[in-house]
Amino acid sequence: MKHEDGTERLLTILAAEERIYVELRDLLQRERELMVALDAEGLEEVARRKAELADEGRLVEESRIEVAGRLARQLGIREERPTLSRICEALGGGCAALQAAHTRLVVLVSVVRELLDANLALAGEHLGQIRGTLRLLGGLVPSEAVYERSVSHGDAPLGVGRLVRRTA
Repeated sequence: MKHEDGTERLLTILAAEERIYVELRDLLQRERELMVALDAEGLEEVARRKAELADEGRLVEESRIEVAGRLARQLGIREERPTLSRICEALGGGCAALQAAHTRLVVLVSVVRELLDANLALAGEHLGQIRGTLRLLGGLVPSEAVYERSVSHGDAPLGVGRLVRRTA
């Protein structure tokens, strides 16, 4: 594999990664809208698609690591997992397309991380509100029995374990 072939293969893989991150970005924005709207069915679909994208992303990443490693070895880079920046540096001035793809990916990864963090915070906020509501509702339920049968059998009212003691 020549440097040019390796660079082209790497560009193809980076384009696939970029497509995945663009879709993930859009999906995370949709997820936020669905959380605000409390659309459980929509959120299920988003969760399913996110899992699919994660699987696809892992496969593409493995390909990128393999192709980048081969290209790096051809360029004399001996690092186990060379960065794209290091490969561009070794290629010299002829890697403008690779540098542009790398820059786009860095930006997309940053945006996706921010969206993930924002959605996680929103989900945590909603969960906190739900727990607070449940605590309030739990406070409205009397801790003592509202309906209690009067018992004339023996000296103790029916309580926990009473039925077992009576039948044993």
